[in-house]
Amino acid sequence: MIGLRRLGVVAVLSVLALVGVLAGPASATNDTYFSRQWALEQIKAPQAWTRSTGSGITIGIVDTGVDAGHPDLAGKVVATADCVGRPCAVGAGQDNHGHGTMVSGIAAAATNNGKGVAGVAPDARLVVAKVLNSSGEGRVEDINNGIRWVVDNGARVVNLSLGDPNFLVSSVLGTPLRSAIEYAWSKGAVPVLASGNYATGLGDLGTENYGNINALVVGATDRNGNVPGYSSAIGNAKWGLVAPGGSGSGSPDNNVISTFLTGGGSGYASSAGTSMSAPHVSGAVALLLAQGLSAGAAVTRLLSTLDKGSPCGSGCQGRLNLAAAVGADGAPATTAPPAAPATTKAPSPPRTTVPRPTTTRPPATTTSTAPPTTTTTTVAPPPGSAQSTDAGELAAPEVLPAGASPGLNPALVTTAVLLLVVVGGAAGGAGARQLRAGARP
Repeated sequence: MIGLRRLGVVAVLSVLALVGVLAGPASATNDTYFSRQWALEQIKAPQAWTRSTGSGITIGIVDTGVDAGHPDLAGKVVATADCVGRPCAVGAGQDNHGHGTMVSGIAAAATNNGKGVAGVAPDARLVVAKVLNSSGEGRVEDINNGIRWVVDNGARVVNLSLGDPNFLVSSVLGTPLRSAIEYAWSKGAVPVLASGNYATGLGDLGTENYGNINALVVGATDRNGNVPGYSSAIGNAKWGLVAPGGSGSGSPDNNVISTFLTGGGSGYASSAGTSMSAPHVSGAVALLLAQGLSAGAAVTRLLSTLDKGSPCGSGCQGRLNLAAAVGADGAPATTAPPAAPATTKAPSPPRTTVPRPTTTRPPATTTSTAPPTTTTTTVAPPPGSAQSTDAGELAAPEVLPAGASPGLNPALVTTAVLLLVVVGGAAGGAGARQLRAGARP
């Protein structure tokens, strides 16, 4: 049985007391961390909200599950299912890892509610299939089942922040998710797939063989709009672009802040990776679909309005410009989307507690075949912010770094070895590959 994993977090953040370290965009909402959400400013989301907020559109999240009771997600999650190792069981799907909750918040966190963060599509709803376990790993069969389940339960966009770390195999055979991705497209849903955190610096090595698959393949940009070294090239993808994913190093404010699981329950965290890039695009597609466009027309509009001013890597057609996509190019960024309406809270599946990993910082310059362990860091909220009592501290999520094979550059040092070791072990024992969801703190 083939398996997949989430795209591993690549870089480790040291503990930092971030009190007004970096200035953010002028606040267009009253969300606590909005001034630090540089990614929304980069894609011009505040301007886009004057034309569309994704109302009436459901985004499918296929990942580690979701914290449906999170203050920024409560009432937005209309259905969940647990597809790990079995047929999808409706009503289950509590996130016991954090990755799926973070992806969900980037795409569609409640906005202008005085809490936490703003989502790209603040009025979109979510259906969530848990297909990855507490280690962020899962079987291809389960992931394909999860894709079909979210589509059959109303998803018009399908976010896939996961990938095959055994890129040497996928570069030849292509993604093992092709059948489910094409099923989604045939049903009028737009699949959005993270390109991966496996850049090698050796041309398209590390790029999956996407071919003519009907999916938007998304690489990352950092705070300055540059493509960070970890972001896998888009290669021969039919539809390729880049969107905010963070630098994977330095201050948490250089990465992407979103909803997360903390030691005390629901919280917020900073992370980076193409896993963070994909939900920015999923939210963007939701805004276009809410304007009445078909799936094909939404993809065409999105690609035709990309910023093409500077190169963004092999196969990349440009940088996401949401304001241009929805026709709000010149709109001021002062009008916030309406506060999230009161809705009936979706039932939360039973919560599962998973011990968090120990903290170890990986060596910065050496190459090692033994991947460093994971870490969690916390930082203080900004001074004078409208911090709600349920927001707690901002935590950098657990790091899921990977090493590199000998002879590849340091970017691969932090991405490939763990994934190849895990995948190789699975393949050797059971003829299976595992996919992994991805992030970079």
